[in-house]
Amino acid sequence: MTTPSNGWSARLYWQWILYNTIAFVVVLTTVAVLSWIGADILQLSWANRSPVAALLVATTGAVLFGWVLGALQWQIVRQRVPVPRRKWIVANVGPALLGWLLVIIPAITTAQDSGTSVTGAYLLAASQTLALGPLLGLSQALVLRAHTRRWAGWIVANIASWAIVDAVFLLLSSWLDTFDLTRHDGSVAEVYLMLIATTPLTGRMLLWVLAPAATTTEHQHP
Repeated sequence: MTTPSNGWSARLYWQWILYNTIAFVVVLTTVAVLSWIGADILQLSWANRSPVAALLVATTGAVLFGWVLGALQWQIVRQRVPVPRRKWIVANVGPALLGWLLVIIPAITTAQDSGTSVTGAYLLAASQTLALGPLLGLSQALVLRAHTRRWAGWIVANIASWAIVDAVFLLLSSWLDTFDLTRHDGSVAEVYLMLIATTPLTGRMLLWVLAPAATTTEHQHP
């Protein structure tokens, strides 16, 4: 079956949504569950005192995020262009590392110092970090540049998807007090929903970016 010039494939589209959903759930649930069962993974007061320890924690979190999300996304990308799995995963780890260093660790240590919920602070910070979609999109687009003429469209897709989702959730939070992700005690379900809500638009744009009509490499899959 010939792939249309707009790159549409219902199978790949729904796989993209499913795989990203799995990745978001796995990453957030792993750390949240460990904290709920009493592990010290979120007790980062020692990391606040040691730059080396903070870097170690941030690197671990970034690798977890980058490997899980990158490996699952690559299952879709590889069906259109021959992007090496390692290169795609690394493109995910870099932005995640910045997010851990600049957002998550400071948020958790601040929560500890103020006596507020560390788990709640983590979930809010994680959602804000993953919401740095444009940075992740830029990193991934640079990888796609060697394979498609529409690589810049991937940056636009990430900016648009996160801007739209943020606007919708901000509007909802003004109507429903219980649906407010700006609270430090935001629920896990709300964080998951916000992250998953970005995938339909990015999935559609990915198929357009990697449409056979736009790719510059011979290794193409339907």
